Amino acid sequence: MTANESLQNGSVRKKGNQWYYRFRVQESDGSWKQREFKGGKTKKETELMLKQALNDYKYEGELFDPGSLTVAELCDQWWESEVENSDMASNSRTGLQAAIKHIKKEELGSRKLRDLTIEDIQAYVDLKSYGKFDERGNRTVRAYAESTLRKHFSVLNGMFKYAVYPKRYLRENPMQYVKKRRQQKVVKIFGDSEENKVSTITHGEFEKAVEFFLKNEHLSYYALPVQIAYYTGLRAGEVCGLNWEDIDFERARLTVRRSMYYDKEEKCWELKVPKNGKPRVVDFGESLLEILKQAKKEQLERQSRYGQYYHQHFMQPREIRGRVHWQIFTKAYADDGVLSSRVTKGKFIEEANMKEPLQPLFFVCSKQDGELLTTQSLKYCNKVLQKEVCGLEHFHFHALRHTYASTLVNHGANLKDVQMLLGHSDIKITLNTYSHVDDESRRKAVDIFEKAVTG
Repeated sequence: MTANESLQNGSVRKKGNQWYYRFRVQESDGSWKQREFKGGKTKKETELMLKQALNDYKYEGELFDPGSLTVAELCDQWWESEVENSDMASNSRTGLQAAIKHIKKEELGSRKLRDLTIEDIQAYVDLKSYGKFDERGNRTVRAYAESTLRKHFSVLNGMFKYAVYPKRYLRENPMQYVKKRRQQKVVKIFGDSEENKVSTITHGEFEKAVEFFLKNEHLSYYALPVQIAYYTGLRAGEVCGLNWEDIDFERARLTVRRSMYYDKEEKCWELKVPKNGKPRVVDFGESLLEILKQAKKEQLERQSRYGQYYHQHFMQPREIRGRVHWQIFTKAYADDGVLSSRVTKGKFIEEANMKEPLQPLFFVCSKQDGELLTTQSLKYCNKVLQKEVCGLEHFHFHALRHTYASTLVNHGANLKDVQMLLGHSDIKITLNTYSHVDDESRRKAVDIFEKAVTG
């Protein structure tokens, strides 16, 4: 019996330093043709690969053959087949597309699937997790942020699963053997540690920010969103998406029904459901109640004063890839007939589908002439305060939400109530983020222990 016969009509051979295995397969026209595949590092390993391939082909009718396909080409196939026309959220799809661009331009992208090893993928993941260092230990290539790494893992895992099924390029998904690397956190062993702290501001700093905006008329419209976020803990997008119909003046409460965000694919501002996927009710006190009453009165006065020059906003649904997009359209007067792209990022009222009804929007927060106030506007709010107001160099709009939550927790509010007010989908998020205590709370805890043991 020959060696080839013992391998069930297949054979192995070595070309240069590489082993290969081959056997005959039946083509679609009924003819038989010998196909060759890359083997392992040794003859024995290659013979085992041949036996497995013959077994798959003879008993399951499967032939795993990536041909000369590269990782970059697999990326494109997976994107076009599984992602491009899916009902995935636009910005999620944009994030995956950015990850694909990075993978394709790296050395990994040019690797052929038939030559690809788990070590190749692991090396790529390690590079993006840790960066690159020279012989002196200095970082020469920066590591990716954890959120970016998650997108890369989603792409790699998704496309290699696709290569297994339905494409049958690979027998198994190599990502099951690739380890996620965690970047080591830098912890101070001397000096103040910032671990487990969230960024907050004092009530005095809040008042200083509001006072600055109210004193500067051209920036005064920033005061209201800052006040709302401070007294309710709303996210920036939720503040921008708030309409007057959401405010219950009788019971001093508001309902968070929507959030504003910028769709990078459609290049326009849209409204979507809140982050946890459902509306929530947030009660507030007399301080914010009076602020909102005054704000509504002033907005109506400005609307009357500006007349036809006051910007009006509308919402209209548009189904894209099976997902409904609530797009914002603006009607505004302009002498030259051109609406500034800062207002609606290209969505003019003329672009709306006039066969479908437009739903009027009455935003609580807007600029003096009714122009849209967006999350991008609030990023500028951060820069202004950081640059212009002494003592607020650390200010960030999201710190208002942290301040609201930390104040509730530190003064004894029930964590379940805090979760509901913040709109967290899971109480673990609330616990992990806000279960830290301040100096006064820690001191009280020690006093309780001291009294317990000393009687």
